[in-house]
Amino acid sequence: MPAHILVADDDPSVRRLIELVLRKGGYRLTLVINGARALAQIQTDPPDLVVCDLNMPEMDGFELLRALKANPGLAQIPVIVVAAAGQQADLEEALRLGAAQCVYKPFAQAQFLETVRATLAAAA
Repeated sequence: MPAHILVADDDPSVRRLIELVLRKGGYRLTLVINGARALAQIQTDPPDLVVCDLNMPEMDGFELLRALKANPGLAQIPVIVVAAAGQQADLEEALRLGAAQCVYKPFAQAQFLETVRATLAAAA
């Protein structure tokens, strides 16, 4: 069975691009528009990996990371955070909070897919 990836991003065009890249990679996806919906979905059906934007309404990527890492049943789920280029301090904070990887937008599709594969392999 293909790995299940939850994607949380409030920007429809970015969410669609990530969806296309990951579907090309053969992954099973759940798409949500913010961290609050992501957390609710993760608690119902934990994915193998979370890909999330840092800047989202209702619950941002930082809050989502904190919530996941504070829950012993969910803390092991790897998270790849996606942020706009130039947000180095934000990415450093995300890594400090427990993100497995950080990716800058815009990203090269092949490189993004390889980051996903490597993160899933490391978590296995």
